[in-house]
Amino acid sequence: QITPSKPKKNMLNESQTNHPELQANSPANAVSESAPLQGRSAAERSAERPVSEVRPSLSSLQPSEVEPAECASCASAQGAATVAGPALVYALGQIGYDFGTEARRDSFTQQTGLPNVHDALALAKYLDGDPASAANIIWTLSLDATVVYAIQPFGPYASLAYDRLREALKAQLTEGVERVSIPGYTRGAVRLLNGQRVPVILPEVRGIYSWSTPHLVQAVVGNAPKDKQAAALHAEKAEDVQNFLERVYYEIRNLGTTPQERAMNYAATNAFQVEAVFSNMAKRAMKLDSIETEISPICRPGSDCWDVKLTFFNPAKRLEQARHVHRFTVDVSDVVPVTVGKVRHWEVY
Repeated sequence: QITPSKPKKNMLNESQTNHPELQANSPANAVSESAPLQGRSAAERSAERPVSEVRPSLSSLQPSEVEPAECASCASAQGAATVAGPALVYALGQIGYDFGTEARRDSFTQQTGLPNVHDALALAKYLDGDPASAANIIWTLSLDATVVYAIQPFGPYASLAYDRLREALKAQLTEGVERVSIPGYTRGAVRLLNGQRVPVILPEVRGIYSWSTPHLVQAVVGNAPKDKQAAALHAEKAEDVQNFLERVYYEIRNLGTTPQERAMNYAATNAFQVEAVFSNMAKRAMKLDSIETEISPICRPGSDCWDVKLTFFNPAKRLEQARHVHRFTVDVSDVVPVTVGKVRHWEVY
């Protein structure tokens, strides 16, 4: 026979009777406490919730708290600038190369069959027959044998940039090229074979130029005339232009990262801008005294204009003759700077 079980006592009620503090947390009391909230607005009910239950909405987030994910492949310099916020650079120096690791160097040794892959002329000749391998080495920019940048071409015209770098390297070794201009964007860093870490330039192809100082001076002042007096004036002008270039290269050498440095370096690259200045000063027997850059007080909207000032003096009449100032403006807002307006000049007493 099955005897019916006796009904069990409500253990919860007994425990609540013995422990009054549990009665406040009972389901019945929870319902009674939540009843007055039904007549309130949603904002009032949300304000009375515990802090852990309130979830932030998208509208409550500050813009600085939202960071975009880095894109996997940025096909343009604008995309690269958006991701890492690189700075503009307009640097002058000499082209070189590095392998980064011993494994990459040994791989090139086996691939090329060269006894010494550090022989720049031999490697340049090999790259003429195998231009695709130019992308497998680290191209560098140096100032006085010190590597300051690594150059990494990018985008659909990267092959053209590698061709310019190969030509510049070969011209340095065979044609006496002394300087190369590399405009672009700086992004990231790379480790060289000696362990040094240098910033990387994403170059702008249309601003890559290479030249030697004598050839640039020759292009600026032209051929010497046959007339004796005119030839003497021509030689003096050529000397003044070369002095200006040498002072930019060595006296005020820089990394080309700040706006004033980029304006100064572009002034040295675009020496044709100052040809008329030195021609006029040579006729007056005046020599270059100082080179200064200052922010332009007037500039078109959306630009970053800097004034390059060249001050001249007469060595034979330092106290009698006033100094002469020439000023021209350079807009450095774009990756490749550009001159704006005419060259202005005045006397300074």
